[in-house]
Amino acid sequence: MRNSFDGSELAFYYLRVLEIPTPVWTAYDAKRFGITMSKEVPMTTQERAYTSPIWYIP
Repeated sequence: MRNSFDGSELAFYYLRVLEIPTPVWTAYDAKRFGITMSKEVPMTTQERAYTSPIWYIP
């Protein structure tokens, strides 16, 4: 993987955004009903978003 920009090459770029982890509905239910969920049950999720590609033509 190259991290440098070469203005003589065709390229495309995109942006990836990661949201901070947020609780899922099972976490809210566990809190509301005062129960402990199994270790296999995920308590948070992290959403992701990607932009459309940005094309660079020299």
